[in-house]
Amino acid sequence: MTDAEVENRKILLKSSVFRDLPPEKLDELARTVQSRVARPNEIIFKEGDPPDSFYIIGSGRVRIFVSHKDRIVRELSVRGPGEHFGEVSLLAGDTRTANAESLVETQLVVLSKEQFDSLLRDYPYLSRNFVRDMRGWLLKDQEIIEEETNAVIRASRVFWFDFVLVIGVSVLLAITFNFSNPYGIPLIPERPEAVASISASAAMEDYRQGQTLIVDAMPNNFYRKRHIKGAVNMPMALFDIVYLISFPEEEKDKKIVVYGNTISRPYDLEIADKLLLRGHRDVKVLDGGLQAWEANGYPVE
Repeated sequence: MTDAEVENRKILLKSSVFRDLPPEKLDELARTVQSRVARPNEIIFKEGDPPDSFYIIGSGRVRIFVSHKDRIVRELSVRGPGEHFGEVSLLAGDTRTANAESLVETQLVVLSKEQFDSLLRDYPYLSRNFVRDMRGWLLKDQEIIEEETNAVIRASRVFWFDFVLVIGVSVLLAITFNFSNPYGIPLIPERPEAVASISASAAMEDYRQGQTLIVDAMPNNFYRKRHIKGAVNMPMALFDIVYLISFPEEEKDKKIVVYGNTISRPYDLEIADKLLLRGHRDVKVLDGGLQAWEANGYPVE
């Protein structure tokens, strides 16, 4: 291998997505991918561009951001060595939904759309790696939204411009998530028939027998503090991503119990509704939420 191919292989091995590829495939990619150096503050691609390439960063930094027609700019993330970008539009088959700009001189390994599609076809497990990374980025975005919302609530006085700005940023992030997610989130959710409730004692009986999947509808920062042992965290903003990872298509008959805090019951009901709309036939909401479960001495972690 040439020096350039050896360097390409090192960069590919830094990537959490590609490092588990067979050695012979890594060698092939190292020979066929393109290398590119982006100058400081160079726009690598813009919103609306065709999805023609996937990028892995060898060195340097790239910021991903979206811009609004009213000149509101929202920075989504900054990526560094070993991280990647550009996959969202390739996976969704749509135009670019964000901008990418190098912050310093940045070395990139570039895969064409044809190479990217071929890898996903030959190694389907790579799709799971992308979904895992996207979920992590979306969790960070969700925490940013929560922090901004809490700051607004704590403020003694909010001028109308500041209020519009916060709402605009929240809507912009929601639109960005919809564009980057092939399933999307409906702005006005449909509601099926009323969701049934289940007592903590009845839910525990099924839990002991391993017959029930427990779904925690609380935001991730609350879930990390305390949750029912073995529960799957599914905050509303990440419903589609978590659903793709955690709910096999063939288990539509499995019992599901959704819970949160007492004050979050509307969110619990909305998550339960969405599961019913996806075809799950036995979905209930836990009466009293996590507090009722803990009050009975049932397992949490």
